[in-house]
Amino acid sequence: MLVAALIVFAIATAMPASAATVDASLDRETVPAGNGALLTLTIAGNKLGQIELPEVADLIIQGRDQSRQIQSFNGQTSVSLTCTYAVGSNTPGTYQIPPINVTVDGQKLTTKPLTLKVLAAAATQPPAGIPALPPGAAPAAEEPADASGRRFGFLTVEPATSQRTHVYVGEIAPVRIRAWLPEDARVQLRSGIQPEGKAFTLHHVSERPKQDTEIKDGKRYTVVTWYGGISATKAGKYPASLSLDATVAVRDTAAPKPRRRTGGPFDDPFFDSVLDRINTPMIQKDVTLKSDDQEIEVRPLPSVGRPDGFTGAVGDFKFEGCEIPADWKTGEPQQIGASLGGTGNFSLMAAPGLTPPDGWKTYPGKGDFTPRDEAAFSGIKRFQFNAVPRKGGTQDIALSFSFFDPDAAAYKTLTTPPKKITVTGADLVDVQPNTTAAVKEPAKPQDQLVGQHRVMTPPGSLVPLVARPAFARVLGVAALLCLLGKPLAWLRIRRRDPARLARAAMEKASHEALLTATRCADARDAAGFFAAARHAIQLRLGALWNQPAPAITLAEIRARIPADSPVARFFQQADLSAYGRHGAADLLPQWRDLLAEALASLTPTTR
Repeated sequence: MLVAALIVFAIATAMPASAATVDASLDRETVPAGNGALLTLTIAGNKLGQIELPEVADLIIQGRDQSRQIQSFNGQTSVSLTCTYAVGSNTPGTYQIPPINVTVDGQKLTTKPLTLKVLAAAATQPPAGIPALPPGAAPAAEEPADASGRRFGFLTVEPATSQRTHVYVGEIAPVRIRAWLPEDARVQLRSGIQPEGKAFTLHHVSERPKQDTEIKDGKRYTVVTWYGGISATKAGKYPASLSLDATVAVRDTAAPKPRRRTGGPFDDPFFDSVLDRINTPMIQKDVTLKSDDQEIEVRPLPSVGRPDGFTGAVGDFKFEGCEIPADWKTGEPQQIGASLGGTGNFSLMAAPGLTPPDGWKTYPGKGDFTPRDEAAFSGIKRFQFNAVPRKGGTQDIALSFSFFDPDAAAYKTLTTPPKKITVTGADLVDVQPNTTAAVKEPAKPQDQLVGQHRVMTPPGSLVPLVARPAFARVLGVAALLCLLGKPLAWLRIRRRDPARLARAAMEKASHEALLTATRCADARDAAGFFAAARHAIQLRLGALWNQPAPAITLAEIRARIPADSPVARFFQQADLSAYGRHGAADLLPQWRDLLAEALASLTPTTR
């Protein structure tokens, strides 16, 4: 071995020298008192000389390991030396590590100065560091096998704001989702957070989770926190749990400990834990992190006290402003603006209505939502829609909006202060269908007295009634009427069939919604196009599924039909438009094709 080392050294010194460099770095900038950071000194050159370590009061620097590498490329040979030192102190404070002097190829090189902050032993350490133990505490023993299956981490779900243990149908309840991962684990996420069952739908999961370090059940975890919301479309009690697919690598605490050098100021369990963690091998596994099943009660929206203008908004809202023109003319439309802010399910929020409603004709408009938090639970939604006055004169009008407050468990109606407007022009009169005057039945002749005296009574025929030709004709007409009676009765019942009448009303409303979608598409109004088209599909699905059209959401569709169906894909695009991610000029031709494909797929077999 000595001869081989001399040969290598002779070859290294005989080759041309490359540029000499020296670099020093710390693996962390903050450690608890009694623990240490790793200082790595990397020296590159041909002839490596003496290393001069600085001396700092109360700061301990102890050598741990060295490794030398010799590389040759295109006739050029370089020698690099990596030295590892444990640096720390038992006294809290901020320590400046002066430049380290190293002689390389006959010249003296220096490193950049470093700073190490030593915290009190009981202080909380930043996530990048090694956790500190309380003063006087013994080092942690070997971790036993995790019988609960949480060695690689787990999820927890808890309400983010409200303390209620129940939610309402259509309500998006904010939740805090936390992934508890072992402190030294290396994690790669392989999926997003998904509900385990079909009873609940997950909304608005924050794209940038927060990371922190917490202690749970006496064990320190790296905690990754997301904010999102869950909603349900059916009343009842259902278990709610979430899952997340990830690849997790943890320390193999069952592996044998590496041999440690004895002696020196850091020969204690606190300081040696640094190298033990680095040298301990990792165990990697593909896991599915799950939260415990938590039963959540889903209550239906009460029918008592439901306002006529309620369209499904659940939350807490208020008017942020309204814009109503002061001068109008009957029969001519103008645009009205309104802004509603607060917290709740903005995706189901419809535009406020005009009060009094009988004097106006309104048309669907568009709404733009601006979130005020990362999870889009609070924000402001601005509506713009057209209205046509029916009556002239000076009048007071206002905007009204109804919603259900889940915390108060009651419906509420907001009304803006009345505004006085002037409407010119004559009142509009609805055209009534032409009606034909009923034909009066002729007066029935009075019964004539039948004479009882031979002289007053004309002689009659002695032919029996059944033998007369007129009797046969009467019987034929009666038989024909009997045959036609059943079809005529069926036609009469069919004309008054409630199902047929409801289906005809649905077809008419769906046709009007599709005409509105076509007009919005021609005007490159993406939000209006998706709103009208989604309403048309909701009407048809409501008729097929026997459900109210506003209650049909993307979650209900995915629970009944495949997620890759044209209807589900169109609703997903409509949700993206409702959250304000498409502008007016972003209406793509394939969205029209997708709408046509979705309408074609709605058949009686779509159950």
